[in-house]
Amino acid sequence: MAHTHDVSVCGSYILDICGFPVTETPAGGGRALIEEIRLSVAGTAGGTVVPCARLGLQALAVGAVGSDEKADWVLDAMRRDGIDVSRMERMAGVPTSATILPIRPDGSRPALHARGASARWRISPEVQEAACQAQVLHLGGVGSILAMDGEPSRALLEMAKAKGCVTTLDLISARDETLSLVEPLLPFTDFFMPSIDEAAVMVGSPDPRACAEFFIGKGAGACAISLGADGSYIQTREGRSFTVPAFDITVRDTSGCGDSYTGGFIAGLVRGWDLLDCARLATATSAIVATGVGSGANLVSFEETVHAMNTLPVKGA
Repeated sequence: MAHTHDVSVCGSYILDICGFPVTETPAGGGRALIEEIRLSVAGTAGGTVVPCARLGLQALAVGAVGSDEKADWVLDAMRRDGIDVSRMERMAGVPTSATILPIRPDGSRPALHARGASARWRISPEVQEAACQAQVLHLGGVGSILAMDGEPSRALLEMAKAKGCVTTLDLISARDETLSLVEPLLPFTDFFMPSIDEAAVMVGSPDPRACAEFFIGKGAGACAISLGADGSYIQTREGRSFTVPAFDITVRDTSGCGDSYTGGFIAGLVRGWDLLDCARLATATSAIVATGVGSGANLVSFEETVHAMNTLPVKGA
């Protein structure tokens, strides 16, 4: 089958407004000076589609924005990265999902989130058919794409598999009920890509091997579990498993690092790379983003990311 795109990235699209560094919130009407304020396309889909495009993939954005000025900025930013936004829905009378991120000096941050369009979006039959024409279909944001959670997500992934797509799946902020949303999707998921914190909430264990075996037992083809500063752990249904260490970098902001890891991994899959090299490219992509402020920060090109993958010092080496 001829693919219309390398990847369709479906799910939550959010405008992030990042401030760095934020050490305290001034009382009353006080003012604090910070170094930088940056806008970025984020969300578990938005934070993945931008790295996919910058790493050279023909990417289709599939989700929703509102009818406000934030929507204009998000769509224009994606167009500037060469992303096909023709399947993005603009929802009348609804704000674009957005988050304010006051980023601490150590790179951690609280989040002030307004749900908006991504929580109300539900893929139409026409758009679903178009999304399933890609080589890879990624669904990002399970647990936050409220109108898509459950049967609509299962049907999307089932169609994607029937059409021959490689499917990847991610979520956000696992809670007690998250496993019930994820479990029906796993038989149609080639690569499940949670963080270890999310996986531990669902499985009840912080051990990545135990988590991977649990999800593979529920039907996933493989797991790529982000371990934060400890790198990532990959395990396949066939029994292959390995850990890829993180690179030794100076972290500025961890916003979008997990999503950019996913984008890097997909960029390797599209190129037919071995899973170890996919994970190394994903790790380099995430590392580059962590050196800047906001999702997609400092990520320039596939060539520069491959150079970083081959030259950055490995943590603990």
